[in-house]
Amino acid sequence: MAEKEPVLLTILIDTRRMRWLAGGIGFDKQVFPLLASQDDDLAGYRSMEFDEQASFLRHRFCGALQRGCDRLWGLRKKAFQFVFLTDSVFPGAPDELTDRIADHLAQWMTNPPVVFFSSDAGSFDVSPVAVTRLAGDISAEFSTAFDAGLPALLEAATQTDQWEQVPLPKVQSR
Repeated sequence: MAEKEPVLLTILIDTRRMRWLAGGIGFDKQVFPLLASQDDDLAGYRSMEFDEQASFLRHRFCGALQRGCDRLWGLRKKAFQFVFLTDSVFPGAPDELTDRIADHLAQWMTNPPVVFFSSDAGSFDVSPVAVTRLAGDISAEFSTAFDAGLPALLEAATQTDQWEQVPLPKVQSR
């Protein structure tokens, strides 16, 4: 069986539209738009207490990673690093919620490892996007691939037809 091509599974967090996008970045600058949640998929945290907000968002992002890994596998690719990039802090929540999510994911997901970045401009609209690492680590080789592929992945994020749309989860009644 042939080896799977290594990629960075990258989760873009769009806080203005309250959605996430999962895509791959290859070491050759090639990007793979995979999945995009519906607008307001992340909005459920807003009515919750702080600990519940963190739990809700961790659950959503772990689901995004699982689905992204499944799609990469079908393309004969494998995530060698998980990368999260948020455009801003989560609106309507304490600023430390973003740090809490970043720390949790980086501490609990080690294979592949997680690195969590935030856009310095508070938006993906500024080019080039400058980022600050909030948690986790990334090797120099993976960082170079991320920096090289990020502009193309952000450009693809503006093109809805390139992403498989993930429906909003059904609300279960108790």
